[in-house]
Amino acid sequence: MIDTIFHVYNRGTEKRTIFLDDRDRLRFIASLIVFNSQDPTDPNIYRQLMEVSLPSVGSDLDQQFVELMAFCLMPNHYHLMLRPRIENGLTEFMRKLGTGYTNYFNLKYDRVGALFQGKFKSKPILTDAHFLWLPHYIHCNPFDGSLTSITEYPWSSYANYADRPQHTDIVDTSFLKEFFTDSETFKKETRNWLGSNNSSVQRQREEHDQISID
Repeated sequence: MIDTIFHVYNRGTEKRTIFLDDRDRLRFIASLIVFNSQDPTDPNIYRQLMEVSLPSVGSDLDQQFVELMAFCLMPNHYHLMLRPRIENGLTEFMRKLGTGYTNYFNLKYDRVGALFQGKFKSKPILTDAHFLWLPHYIHCNPFDGSLTSITEYPWSSYANYADRPQHTDIVDTSFLKEFFTDSETFKKETRNWLGSNNSSVQRQREEHDQISID
């Protein structure tokens, strides 16, 4: 469904850790760029990505499968907020992303078999309340009781909205920034959301993942 925003997520099979070090995380982030293209995948790209150097630019917008608005990587799962740019763009992007990262992980750690717990999970965003809730939910996944666990976390797109961009070739912030207006508003709304959910953030996250993934 073009123009429908989705919350997409998955975790490791048997809840196993899927990012064992920073090179794994960088490899996944690089994959968000490289595999978001309708162009045929360069057969040498796997070797290049093993070097873990982020591509300097992504594909042209008219060649991308999806518009990626937000993401967060956790030890055994990930969250993405995205919108397909073409018909079947979500499925094609996630197929390339999942296969590519699994191949990398299995080669690096000398293993075989599935890495993720089945097919990726996706939920369409159908209400304004869900739309406004989702970016904060995704970015607050690393919360451990301190605000810095969110604001300084390097493996999410929070910094791109807090005026400290670090994944500029991956995240398209234009749509969400129309609602947050500026970085100070975004940071304030994140604090407000966290404050109103502080006592139940972990419970909500566990319940959401349990219901959605199992």
